[in-house]
Amino acid sequence: MNRVTAILGTKYPIIQGAMQYVANGKLAAAVSEAGGLGVVAAGGISSEQLITEINIVT
Repeated sequence: MNRVTAILGTKYPIIQGAMQYVANGKLAAAVSEAGGLGVVAAGGISSEQLITEINIVT
């Protein structure tokens, strides 16, 4: 464990990029399940769509 993993609470010091149209709930969940920090990109989507993507992760 290093400082990054301790701060983020992850297994690996990997942070997924918030790539518009690519970083959806499925990708964020997969990265998180693999031990990294998954990110859902919010640019270009509605608040309802963002909530849907977040619910995929949780």
